[in-house]
Amino acid sequence: MKKGIWDRNRTHDAPGTLKTGRKDLRSRNKWVLLHLIQTGGPKSQAELARLSGLSPAAVSGILQPLIEAEILVEERKTTTGLGRKASILGFNPRAVVSVGISIDQEGSEVALVDLSGRVIDHVSTAYPRYTDPREVVAQSAACVLDLMERRQADPRASVGVGVAIPGLVDSTSGLVSVASNLGWRNVELQSLFEKELRLPVRVEHLGRAKARAEGVWGAGANCRNFVCLEIGSGIGAGVIVDGIVLHGARESAGEVGHMPVDPSGPRCACGLNGCWEVFCAGNAIPRRLADRLAATDSSDGSLGARATLAQIGKAALEGHPIATQVIDETAEYLARGLVGIIWSFDPEIIILSGPVVRDCPSLIQATRARLQTVVAARNFDIPLVPARQEADAGVIAASAIVSLPFVEELSRAEANPQLMV
Repeated sequence: MKKGIWDRNRTHDAPGTLKTGRKDLRSRNKWVLLHLIQTGGPKSQAELARLSGLSPAAVSGILQPLIEAEILVEERKTTTGLGRKASILGFNPRAVVSVGISIDQEGSEVALVDLSGRVIDHVSTAYPRYTDPREVVAQSAACVLDLMERRQADPRASVGVGVAIPGLVDSTSGLVSVASNLGWRNVELQSLFEKELRLPVRVEHLGRAKARAEGVWGAGANCRNFVCLEIGSGIGAGVIVDGIVLHGARESAGEVGHMPVDPSGPRCACGLNGCWEVFCAGNAIPRRLADRLAATDSSDGSLGARATLAQIGKAALEGHPIATQVIDETAEYLARGLVGIIWSFDPEIIILSGPVVRDCPSLIQATRARLQTVVAARNFDIPLVPARQEADAGVIAASAIVSLPFVEELSRAEANPQLMV
């Protein structure tokens, strides 16, 4: 069974692992079955019995109340041996659904996501950089309500709203103390969303949320020590140490983009000079291209000074010399920061996610090449792997903030699971 990543105080272990009571054992077995569906998608009862090691009778007895409560439903039938038809069970999106909101400096992505991490429907909203947080919340909340109306979803079926945002985030209180790239300070984001939506809301740092989601559904499955690096408008990280999401004493763990890699470099939005993200974040790469084009006084029409990140990435793949130079220089700075990450956390793998990785695929290979040349007391040739969640990663990660704890609580529910929703 896949290992899951939960909160800062929990490891992969199922509820009740260290307890011996019959009720605790039943809760643990229920969690195992629900976790298999959540991490691996819909499954037949026979498959669940095989994967969990439980008897078919035990699986049926545990799942029947959830089927009667319509939390689990038959999604389809599949043919088994001797022409028999087996029901494939999955979470019912009409009974239980999570909401994911991923906030960035110039727009938000909003989605309805089922408890297995599958996007049911999604929409985006745009706004100028440094927009007032109350306006961002109002726009994002309107998107949530529009999606629910479009899908004819009952708001009471929502297990909660997860909000993922880059910056210094206290995941307990929902306070965003600093989000430099958005220009926000001391924003009670959880409270603002709860007033707009009248639903339970949890707020988390985008890098930590992505790391948790990648540990359940993506490239970090079966890893207990890894770093998920989000490279977009800034650079943030989710750090998993022995299966635990690292938050830090003041909830600032993961803001690795503000590590100084060149004190003589440009000033960062955080107030320091030469931060890592100044050289590698999304706006740094087009700026580097524009500087090189200006220095060489060249433009071949296919790649001008206003080229987008995706156009630069495509040109580099096609061998455009200046685009290739820009990616190589970015890889040099990216490798510098990764050396610090590797020394600090000794990860099994480093997962790279975000718009920069998506739009500039050659950056990973170029960075691998740089790390292989570093000579020090240890080897820095740690696997660099792209995130698996692709375009919907932000909203899936955000929804997981509420959906993963819900399934754990559902496993503890007694006779009437409907009380949970």
